[in-house]
Amino acid sequence: MEYFAKFTRHIGKPRKPPSPGASQLAKFEKAWKSAQSICYYQSKWRRMPVDQTPLPDHLVVMFDLLVQEDIRQSDADDSTTGACMEYLLGSNVLEDLVRLAEADEPIGVRRVIISNLTTLVSLTDDKLLVQKAVHNPILDILRSYSYHDPGADASVTLSAANIISAQQRLYDDDFVDLLYAICSKIRGEPMLLNIFFHDSKWLKSVEQRNLSSDSIAAMMRSVESLRSEGAANPTSYEFLLFSHLLHFVHREGKAGDTART
Repeated sequence: MEYFAKFTRHIGKPRKPPSPGASQLAKFEKAWKSAQSICYYQSKWRRMPVDQTPLPDHLVVMFDLLVQEDIRQSDADDSTTGACMEYLLGSNVLEDLVRLAEADEPIGVRRVIISNLTTLVSLTDDKLLVQKAVHNPILDILRSYSYHDPGADASVTLSAANIISAQQRLYDDDFVDLLYAICSKIRGEPMLLNIFFHDSKWLKSVEQRNLSSDSIAAMMRSVESLRSEGAANPTSYEFLLFSHLLHFVHREGKAGDTART
């Protein structure tokens, strides 16, 4: 018995496996750091088409983890913020991604980011859009998105114009999908319309007062309060969703079909 006792003394207690949240967060952080490395520190990727880089795979991993986490939270009737989502909100991940989208380096990353934002909006809880760290970057995408008409530039050759036009159509298709996803969320939760249709002077006032928008109810209270205070002041309304949809509603193809839906 003493012989076996010597061995048992050297055998430690089995380690507890890491919680699902911790392991998912580790994967999320790894994917995000890899994406940052490609965009900020590895210059060899910047002038390449994004599909020839590992970046899309890293972004898909990140957004899939966020969606899976949201589904688990919903199935468990858990109203707390998951580990991956908390990291996303606290580290301004979407804000950084939108800056990358505006620069569009590597070439085509704007389309990839817009596509992943559509996935996030479509497949997660309606109230996610209330978070400033989510709706502010999306509003930045809406404000910065521009349309390119190759035929308007006389210095562009016909072949180059056709390439630019084809690329822009891909961007437009994904962009309209994002508009559709946002509109679907507004249809399910009409109070979200206040985020995308508002007096821009009111929005500036909200940000100056540092009012919290952690819940739809809180957002609505701030809306009514500021509207009553500023009733006598001139307004400057901004409705980016409608402005963009007007651009596509008469277009043929996927973007036009989606815009008319």
